[in-house]
Amino acid sequence: MADKPFKYISGKVLYCHDDRGEVGREYFTISKDNHGFRTLRARCEIDEDQLLRDVVYTVDKHWLPIDAFVRLSVGGAFQGTTWYNFSDQMVECEAITKDAGRFSQQQKVDSWPMAFGAHPVANDAWGCAVFDMNNKEERQHFKNCVTTSKTPHGNTGPNITMTEKFLSFHGNEELSVPAGTFKTNYFQLSWDSDVVGYDWPPIHIWTYSDDFIIVKIRWDHLKSDYLLDSLEIT
Repeated sequence: MADKPFKYISGKVLYCHDDRGEVGREYFTISKDNHGFRTLRARCEIDEDQLLRDVVYTVDKHWLPIDAFVRLSVGGAFQGTTWYNFSDQMVECEAITKDAGRFSQQQKVDSWPMAFGAHPVANDAWGCAVFDMNNKEERQHFKNCVTTSKTPHGNTGPNITMTEKFLSFHGNEELSVPAGTFKTNYFQLSWDSDVVGYDWPPIHIWTYSDDFIIVKIRWDHLKSDYLLDSLEIT
């Protein structure tokens, strides 16, 4: 029997506030083909913002962005829908948003973007994959990054917003969450406040396996934990 052409990972993440308990959730599916390309499909719900985000995002075997689609509703109503394409010369999108209407956007780049942040927390875990483990004692700087929005919940746009980030590695931890106990890699994501415009504390990210599956994220800025609630790998 021939090998299956795709590997599938699916799961659910709980968004848990320190004081208010569960305030949202995320359902995700990841497919991986025989060439190492991965596609994330995520549905994100944030209750207090009446926010619904649908994301389809593909990376190559080096975890570099290929293309993406993001549809966003805020306040229970349409906010925007945007298609993205990435190359070593250009980031481009075709968008319709409540605030700007129909537009095309192009951003020239001098190298392939290192990461794309569409705001699913499963996507945040993927963002750690570009960290060079051969230099794991270093706090590594990634200049050529793209996000859909610079707000904490990603509730604007979606459009092309260039940004930068730092990643640092803080060792291996065995971590228990509702989905079970996992051997994780622990990273911290941080920014230069002059670049992002905010003085935010770092985001703590624990990932599982070389698929960089989210196990837990902690962000003190939102007083929230994001916990893997279920996981299936087929």
